[in-house]
Amino acid sequence: MNAPPSGPPIMVLGVGNPIMSDDGVGLALLARLEQARPSHRVAYVDGGTGGMSLLPEVEAAARLLVLDAVAGGQPGEVRHLSGDEIPRLLASKLSPHQIGLLDVLTAARLRGAEPALIEVVGVVPASVELAIGLTEPVQAALDEATARALAVLDAWLAEV
Repeated sequence: MNAPPSGPPIMVLGVGNPIMSDDGVGLALLARLEQARPSHRVAYVDGGTGGMSLLPEVEAAARLLVLDAVAGGQPGEVRHLSGDEIPRLLASKLSPHQIGLLDVLTAARLRGAEPALIEVVGVVPASVELAIGLTEPVQAALDEATARALAVLDAWLAEV
């Protein structure tokens, strides 16, 4: 088993590709959270499409909040997932980075260094085609998604 986490106890990880339209929603949410809740107890990480290169950072987190575009539902729908819902969601291939993220979480578990708590807040995309900017339904969902992610973050900050 690896050593206990040494950095901030909470990591907020935004993933996605901003040149693939709504796939960039995780990074848009990351910027909003970092501005709303600056804290030395939170590491805000732009994971982009980093895949396995994110393993050391994920393993260092005691609590991990992932912000991403998520499959299922209607475009613009905000989804908050935890526990067993996460692997099922990430197994649904929405974009290339999601398979990498599932691999990272699986590798951390196999190495005995999985964060104690993992939650995902995301928005169902309307488009993941090559384009800059979020579509209207996803843009309209940013306030709700930010509020849900802040609720998770605030609860965790109250506990640590």
